[in-house]
Amino acid sequence: MMKKVSNNLYSMGKGIENFFNTFPIYLRKISLFLIISLYISFFPIKVLLATDFKTGTYIKSWKASNGESFTIEYTHSVQLTQVTESYVIKENKIILMESYFQSYGAGLPATTPYKFEITEKGFRIYDINQVMEDLIYRTGAERANHKLIIKNKEYVFLDFTEPRSAVEFNVKRIGFLHYLVREVLK
Repeated sequence: MMKKVSNNLYSMGKGIENFFNTFPIYLRKISLFLIISLYISFFPIKVLLATDFKTGTYIKSWKASNGESFTIEYTHSVQLTQVTESYVIKENKIILMESYFQSYGAGLPATTPYKFEITEKGFRIYDINQVMEDLIYRTGAERANHKLIIKNKEYVFLDFTEPRSAVEFNVKRIGFLHYLVREVLK
């Protein structure tokens, strides 16, 4: 049978707290700073993430929050008119909210089960509320001029992808340090 022994190191002042109390104050502050920095570095943040559809390779990300919206604009390859698709981020999902287009043609809807109106911009389909499982755009080589508009800033696809690349958009959580190194410090 084992003998019950109490550990009185803490009460006698010889425990681990005594070890840390022997550190000079500046080392304690540096240690605290390093611990907090390490924690923040790995703290996950929500981003709208663009990856290469074929390989899954990271292309670019934008910090995002729940309820935030973004738009993708491009020139339709057949009709050569502008198409605008607006999305909102809810939890970890991308939801298509509305679409504007200026003319009917190949790949553009002629009928829709959603609400529809004619505006000064053209045709508007709205209240779509469709979760986009696979949101993929193929970067145009010449005319498409794909643009992502988020937080009132425009990002031209050709600035971060090659022509004819398939770009997939998802909402993910990545470490703050990963985001910082890839997007802020580059």
